[in-house]
Amino acid sequence: MKTTASFLTAVLAASSLAAATLEMKPDTYLNMNYAHRHGRHKVLELGDSSAILSASRHAAGFALLASDRDGDGELTVKFRLLFPDGSAQPLGDAVPVKLRKDRMLARNLVLTLDDADIARLMKSESKFNLVPVRVQAEFTGSDGKPLPALNDVAAIGFDRGLKPQPPEAAVAENGVTGVPTLALNGNLYPGIFGYVGWNWGTARRTVRELGEASRHLYEIVFQPWSLWKEGKFDDAAFERTLNSQVASIVAQDPEALIFVRWWLYMPRDWAKHNPGESIVYDDGSTEIPLLGGPWAHASYASKAWLSAYTKIVDTAVRKLSAGSYADRIFMVRVGYGNCGEWNNFGYHQEKFPGFSPQMLDAYRTWLKQRYGSIDRLNAAWHTALSGFGAVAIPTREERLAGKAGDILRNPADTGNVRDFYRFFSEFTVSLIEHFGRAVKAASGNRLLYGVFYGYYTHHLSGFPYHMLDSGHYALGRLLDSPYVDTLCSPYSYNDRNRGSTLGMPLESIKAHGKLFLAEMDLPTHLADPKRYQADANSGLRFAQAEEQTLTLYRRDFGRVLTWGVGGYWYDFAHNWYHFDRFREFAAATEKINREAAGRDLRSVAEVAVILDEESVFDLSLHAGKWGAELRDALSFDIERLGVPVDFRLSSDLGRAVKRGYRLLVFPAQFRQNPAIREALAAFPGHVLFLYGAGMVSAENRLTVPNDFYGVPVTTADAVNRLTAGERRFYWSGPRPPAEVWKAVLKQAKVHRYASRDETYIYANASYLGIWVPASDGGTLTVTLPEAARMTDAETGEPLGGGPEFRFTLPEKGMYFRLLRREAR
Repeated sequence: MKTTASFLTAVLAASSLAAATLEMKPDTYLNMNYAHRHGRHKVLELGDSSAILSASRHAAGFALLASDRDGDGELTVKFRLLFPDGSAQPLGDAVPVKLRKDRMLARNLVLTLDDADIARLMKSESKFNLVPVRVQAEFTGSDGKPLPALNDVAAIGFDRGLKPQPPEAAVAENGVTGVPTLALNGNLYPGIFGYVGWNWGTARRTVRELGEASRHLYEIVFQPWSLWKEGKFDDAAFERTLNSQVASIVAQDPEALIFVRWWLYMPRDWAKHNPGESIVYDDGSTEIPLLGGPWAHASYASKAWLSAYTKIVDTAVRKLSAGSYADRIFMVRVGYGNCGEWNNFGYHQEKFPGFSPQMLDAYRTWLKQRYGSIDRLNAAWHTALSGFGAVAIPTREERLAGKAGDILRNPADTGNVRDFYRFFSEFTVSLIEHFGRAVKAASGNRLLYGVFYGYYTHHLSGFPYHMLDSGHYALGRLLDSPYVDTLCSPYSYNDRNRGSTLGMPLESIKAHGKLFLAEMDLPTHLADPKRYQADANSGLRFAQAEEQTLTLYRRDFGRVLTWGVGGYWYDFAHNWYHFDRFREFAAATEKINREAAGRDLRSVAEVAVILDEESVFDLSLHAGKWGAELRDALSFDIERLGVPVDFRLSSDLGRAVKRGYRLLVFPAQFRQNPAIREALAAFPGHVLFLYGAGMVSAENRLTVPNDFYGVPVTTADAVNRLTAGERRFYWSGPRPPAEVWKAVLKQAKVHRYASRDETYIYANASYLGIWVPASDGGTLTVTLPEAARMTDAETGEPLGGGPEFRFTLPEKGMYFRLLRREAR
């Protein structure tokens, strides 16, 4: 139902300002959207404009949305115009708004500026081309009292006509930090530098407050599938949507720089228009429930999907690079699979994917390239296939072959399963590279490109459906790609109260000049405990929640900084950071980041864990218990003894040997590998092998190795068997007990920083984090390898020259301290 149209024209009071008009279109009452359905009482908001004003375009539209769950009613709204310099002018008198119970009023408005307004905006002192114009609403109830609004500002971008170019964006490899670091327009950004500012809506208040804390880097997470109609993608709607997203962020923080993330999902009805192009699961189905309904996702091997999204990415990036806010966009990240993280679909439903005809064709093509002839394939698989056309996708039964508790599958008769999983990881990487090539070409190599990938230990707890089927085990190949600048992962969801862990080969990622980004999405005490009950803060009592939230966030900030990587906060636009102490924390840590940009952030670890991707493909899908134990061992068991640890790929072992570690740990080196044998022959330090080392021969048969890569090995099952002079040890399980770790660390002369167990030390060349997850009081002594002047990085308090430092721990609770090493 519509009401009579009303027209509002306001002449701005100051004679130096020209007239601006605001036209109001007829009201429409619609079904309520998500925010209004789930709101309490009245929900009032202005929407951001998808139009960009300019010298040739003086008018832009936006919307007023209003609803009331309690019943019909009436209120008034008054508008004013806000310019980038902070000045404001009223836009006429208050006008009525009529509400109807459980219906959402939608009123479209059009702001028109005249030549004087345009000239004023053209002269803005901003260093950016796009500047924000804002229309602010003031809502008043029938009782004359002001009403709160979900959003009271409509953002509109203004193009100053400067023909902007993308920022000078790079991953600085050999700068003062010594690690790959984000560089934008000559400035370095180490540590946690960003925030996801748009995720199904702009987190306006958080963006504004982070901008006030001198943090100006934001990500837009956007799902383009919503812009398809009848099997076709609407390029114009895509551009309009990005316009409103960028304008919304810039209106809150005029200094904003932006990176964007697109999910490469097709819409729900795409399969109807493209039959036979969807993922086929082991049960023959093509749909899984996702985001409220059944969804048939495109096969990773669908050429129709690849062609469509290649064109979409190309067009979008070209428009971004030449558009009105090009000087604000520095990176594009694309993703497919579950949550856009290149994790294959189906695992939540306990289904195995990969049975589409397109995937079978791709797999057979890969096998031909790998083996060259069917005879060589048969020799590797111990089969007698007549040709590559006889190869089938491994069935559910073949993938699940074996019995409960098996760690390794029999390599002699499971070649098809092993190679299929190897193929799928490599195929996933080929898709990532494909889109990276497209982004680089469309942007003239000006934009950075990034993806989520490489979840080595994350997936150790994902058996049987989400470990090997994830496609995440070709990181070594991806690191050689010239098209990929950044890699990303959420930090581990496993027992976040205990520690911040990744278990990814960060040192290999950094050694290849790639910037790693840690997605830091820990819910605060303001998060909905029902929705996030599995996360770290779910069990915190309200009286302690804020304090513990800040302690965990301080720890995570220090962890990212000492990793020597980048990162960003992500609260899914759920307002987790709306409290005073977080604003103070954000400002204080940004000062630490600025200081860290001039410091050495290289690792000082004396222990490295070597992760082997080839061995992963020999794992049985029944190895869940082994995987969970190994994940915990790698996440906590070494660092809890006060020892920093690096993670590297076995393909990067040469660098690890040259680096001079005292101890190398091989947790899952099942495959015999001549290159590893050769590298270890030249390694003077100590080595610890865990269960299964060398048990799979080059001929794909299980064996009991005699020499563990050419060197004598002492079984470490009994600590008292470790004697002076021994350098190679073996533990017959995935998780050695603490006394074994201590004995091996002592034998290798690895420095232990802490005087007590369950004290985690996060360290690089300039910073040292001390984390005690469950303190019981007393004094903690931290001893550095050598004397150094240390300062509390957060307070600036000088702590002396050491090498011993003593800290009084609280009687109960968590404890974190971040120290900074001063120049000699």
